[in-house]
Amino acid sequence: MFSYFFRHGLYCQGANGTDAQGIAAGHKGTEVVHMKIGFIGAGKVGTSLGKWFVRHGVTVTGYYSRTREHAEEAAAFTRTLCFTSLEDAVDASDTLFITTPDGVIARMWNDMTALPIKSKCICHCSGALPSSIFAHADEYGARVSSVHPLLAVSDRFSSWEQLEGAFFTLEGSGASEMEAVMRHCGAQTATIRAEDKARYHLAACVVSNLAVGLSDWGMKLLEQCGFTQQQALTALSPLILGNAQAICAKGPKAALTGPAERGDMGTIQSHMACLDPTDQALYALLTRKLCDLAQEKHPDRDDTALRTYLEGLS
Repeated sequence: MFSYFFRHGLYCQGANGTDAQGIAAGHKGTEVVHMKIGFIGAGKVGTSLGKWFVRHGVTVTGYYSRTREHAEEAAAFTRTLCFTSLEDAVDASDTLFITTPDGVIARMWNDMTALPIKSKCICHCSGALPSSIFAHADEYGARVSSVHPLLAVSDRFSSWEQLEGAFFTLEGSGASEMEAVMRHCGAQTATIRAEDKARYHLAACVVSNLAVGLSDWGMKLLEQCGFTQQQALTALSPLILGNAQAICAKGPKAALTGPAERGDMGTIQSHMACLDPTDQALYALLTRKLCDLAQEKHPDRDDTALRTYLEGLS
């Protein structure tokens, strides 16, 4: 018998339930990917990815989460099922995404190894962890993959729209089949080696998280000039957005401007006078990186004096 109960406009699946249709109303196109994807974890990434799959005609069976309310919300949002147990999610799906925090992935995998996962594809969406977190997967007959969207997923119910055209990085024994799914959904993909995952994640953090830190630094410097926090954000937003657009359109070298690009040591020295020793060292290290880029842009210019000055501070 199939056991269902109705709550908040959605069905929650009990033991031995069938899989959901997983196709949202208003979906355009014909389903061509023969895959049934279930999600373990119903946070920002899992909810967003499930909605995106559904919108592209990929069957999503539903969600299981140890926080029942999260699974119900994700199921309602994607018009799929809310599973009452991990076993039900595994039974209903041939592909499973573990979209929990990184520290929980290994524990969930350990729980899944006691279930019938032979011939299934098990994925996670961690940028830092390789697919080898699924220990001894070949012994269980499962294919595994890390599937990471190179995107800052910040909201459960709106970030799925940003996945349109996103770049996904894949790794693991199941990477080729996941590549087919991502391409069907219109995403660009690249496959990397497991040993490169940390370097790959570092690259993402440099241009994302570290850039946030630099933006906060710039705002605080304006606040020291008398700007309110909101004025600082408003004033710097066009600069931040314009710089990002220039980098994306032309690449970092062509987009580079400022005193390091001009070899303007006088301006850089005036900047240093505004900073304490710790921030001077950080500014010097970052400016030395810009000097490398400026040298590529202006190979005939001698910036020895500027480099010597910066090396003395960093």
